[in-house]
Amino acid sequence: MLSLNKITCCLLFLMLFSPILSYITYGLLGLESSTYYFQLIFCFFGLFFIIKKWKRIHVESFHYFFAGYSGYLIIWSFYNGFFEQKGFFNSFNLNHLSILMILIIIYNTKFNIRFITRTIFLFKITVIVAAVVSLVQVFNYSFLDASLIREVNWIGDTLQGKLYLDRRLSIFGYVDPNELGLSYMPLLAVVIGFLLFNKEKGVYYFLILGGISAFLSNNRYVMIAFLIIGLQIMIFQKIKLKGFIKYILLTAVALFVLYQILSYLGYNMSDWYNERLLSEGSLRETTRYKAFGNFIKFFPRAPFFGTGVHITKEIKAASNAIGSSQIHVGYLAHLVSYGLVGSFLLFGFWFLMSKKLYKTAKLTSYWGSFFGFLIYLWAQATLVNYSIFFYGLIFAFIFDRYFRDYGRSDLVLTGVEK
Repeated sequence: MLSLNKITCCLLFLMLFSPILSYITYGLLGLESSTYYFQLIFCFFGLFFIIKKWKRIHVESFHYFFAGYSGYLIIWSFYNGFFEQKGFFNSFNLNHLSILMILIIIYNTKFNIRFITRTIFLFKITVIVAAVVSLVQVFNYSFLDASLIREVNWIGDTLQGKLYLDRRLSIFGYVDPNELGLSYMPLLAVVIGFLLFNKEKGVYYFLILGGISAFLSNNRYVMIAFLIIGLQIMIFQKIKLKGFIKYILLTAVALFVLYQILSYLGYNMSDWYNERLLSEGSLRETTRYKAFGNFIKFFPRAPFFGTGVHITKEIKAASNAIGSSQIHVGYLAHLVSYGLVGSFLLFGFWFLMSKKLYKTAKLTSYWGSFFGFLIYLWAQATLVNYSIFFYGLIFAFIFDRYFRDYGRSDLVLTGVEK
C-alpha cells in the first residue's frame, strides 16, 4: 500500500504533464483543462491528508492569511449574488479551497532527491519542447493554438498570422491563457536556480531556450518576466566584480544569440518595437497607466469592503472608454473589488509567502523559487489573475520546501535528512 507521502508525490508529479493532459481534456474532448480536475483532486485529497496527519499538521502564518481571504470571499458570495447564481461548490470557491489545501500539503510533505531530480529532468524537457513549439508557431500560427477554442472567454483579440501581434503560448495554451507567464516562467526560474545552485553546465542554454518562448510569445509581461529570471544569475554570483563581469558578458552573448534567432525568423527589431513593445506610442497611452485614473474614481466609493465583484457595469463602461475591458492592474483592481479588508488578507499572504521564499534563498543560496513567485507579483502589475494554482508556481513552493529541509549543498544533492 502506498504511503501518504508517495501518493502526494505521485499526484504532484502528474501535474508536470498538464500541457498534454489539457490538450486531451480541453482540446480533444471539449471538457475543462487539467487544472480544474487537479483542483478537484486536491480539494478531496487535502481533506484526507489533514485527517490522516491531524496531530502533525504544521500551519504557517501565510496559511492563516489565505484561509481568512478565502473565507472573506465566501462571505461576499452571499451578498453579491454569486452564491445564488452558481451555488457554493463553484469553480471560484473550488480554486481557493484547492490552493489552501495544496499549500498545506506541500509544507507538510518531505520531498526526496529522487522526486526532485525527476522533476528537474521533466522541466528541462519542457523547456526544450516549449522553445521548439514556439519556433514552429512563428511559421504556423495554428499549431497547438487554443485561442479559437477559447474565443468566448479569451480576453483579447485572436490575431492570426501577425508576426509581431500573435500571442504564441507554445504548449501551454490548452491549460490556461496565462499559463506561459504564470506557470512556465516560474518553472524556468526554478530550473535556472537549481542549475546555478548545483553549479551545472547549461544554465545559459536553458536561459536562451526560455527566452525564445518568452519573446516569441509577444506578451510584454512575459518578456520582462524572462529578464527578471536572468537577475538571479547576478545575485547568485553575489555581485562580485568578477561575477558581475562574467554575468554581463554571458548575458550579452545570450541576448546576441536571441537577436540572431529572431532576425532569422523575420523579426525586424524596429518594427517589433513600434508594433508590439511600445505599440501605444508612450507609457501614458497604455491601458495600465490609464487604469490609475479609473482606480482613483471608483476606489473611494467603497474603500473598506469594495464592490464585492470583479467588475461592475459602470467600471466596465469606464474601462471601455480607455480601450480596456477592466482596471488592468491587479493590485488596483483588487482594492476596488474587495477593498482594504480583502486586500489586506491577500496582499498579506503574498508578503508572507515572499518573505518565506526570500529567507530560504538567503539561507541556501537557491533563488529559483523566490524569483518564480516574484514573477507572479510582477504580473499583477499588468493583469488581473489572483490564482496561484499554476503548476509552475506550485513546484516553486515544492522546491522551496525541499531546500528548506536540506539547506546545505551536501544535503541537497543527497536528500539526506538533517
